[in-house]
Amino acid sequence: MEASTALMWRNKRYLMLLVLVFFMHLAAYLIVPVFPIFLQKVRSLSLSEVGLILGVGSFAYQAGSLLGGPLPDRFGRRFVMMTGALLQSFAMLGYHYAQAYGLFLLFSSVNGLGVGLLSPTIKAMIADQVMADQRTVAFSWRGIFAHSGIIVAGLIITWLTSIGKQPFLLAALVFLILAILTRISLPADHCVGPECPRTPLVEYRHILTHRSYMMFSGIMLLLWALYAQFTMILPLRGEAVLHSATLIGLIWTINSVSVVLFQGAVSRFVLQRISPYLALTLGILMLGIGLTALGWANHFIALSGAALLFIFGEMLFMPVQDSLVGHFAQEKWLGAYFGFSNFVSGIGTALGTSIGGSLVQRLGGVTSVNPWIVYAIATVFLAAILGLFAIYATARHKKGTPPSRRGAGQGSREGAV
Repeated sequence: MEASTALMWRNKRYLMLLVLVFFMHLAAYLIVPVFPIFLQKVRSLSLSEVGLILGVGSFAYQAGSLLGGPLPDRFGRRFVMMTGALLQSFAMLGYHYAQAYGLFLLFSSVNGLGVGLLSPTIKAMIADQVMADQRTVAFSWRGIFAHSGIIVAGLIITWLTSIGKQPFLLAALVFLILAILTRISLPADHCVGPECPRTPLVEYRHILTHRSYMMFSGIMLLLWALYAQFTMILPLRGEAVLHSATLIGLIWTINSVSVVLFQGAVSRFVLQRISPYLALTLGILMLGIGLTALGWANHFIALSGAALLFIFGEMLFMPVQDSLVGHFAQEKWLGAYFGFSNFVSGIGTALGTSIGGSLVQRLGGVTSVNPWIVYAIATVFLAAILGLFAIYATARHKKGTPPSRRGAGQGSREGAV
């Protein structure tokens, strides 16, 4: 294992992909911590309009993800990644100069489309660059490089807001650098001819007949809707409490440092020792407690503590939900299952931000106690629903492997359980 890991680190293309991951998250998180505040305070948009702008970007991400399947077959992954980075760079310029609400909807759509092209393609390239037994380690390092970019972005955004500058032009420049690095560091991979792979779509019909997985996906959609509240609501609550956006970037930096330091220990000492359903339930509870605690956080330390509760919930939830997708899927349809899971997460995020902004506004805004009580109720509801599903799924898959993967015959409806 150590020999194969050493071989992975001698893979120059894999290392270059990690560098691209770093720049991608650096550019994105120059915007994420302050974008809702910018829209509400600088452009004078309502909270419901802010939520809709964020939601439109998430819906556009789905379009990018769907295009990210067939487009690499036709034009190559390098081209798709460059296109995604350039679209995001253009969107950042649009954010900087736009004044009208409609333009922000447009540029959010462009940004979401770019993310949908860029992010899944990088993941696919990383998977291709390493052997199967190296992928867990490879993606762990991807997470570390991603959060390293977020750490740097948090420090930069703290400095920029302290001097009264907006980050959009810098983010546009970083995305442009990302496109250039992609062009010069990755080989042309445009495939021409009948032997080139094509993305099949028929396997998605099988997923829709897999009852356990569809129930799980419905629960995950609701969980992603709750998860999406954090990105929208933390900046607005932070600005209301601190009366400044300067320190909000530091909260993201603290969260990312925590992931880099503790994700390995959480995986080793918690996730590998308890049921994945229990881990997911604990993750939901911690996400919800952290989100709810923001409503009673009245200074920077309290805001950071609530955010840390949320991020520790994320450390439980993120790895396990991917693991459970693989648990339900058959090997030959693994890609389709993960693709559908990606679609579900995007729809949940889009619905969460679109509905959440309007809901918080109707309940009195981030300074009222009402939205936070609703978040607490939603957390308990989701945990209860997941608990009931765990009883159902555990009884149905007693040995930890779904019937669909325990030797279903060639002619049976595999996975439709």
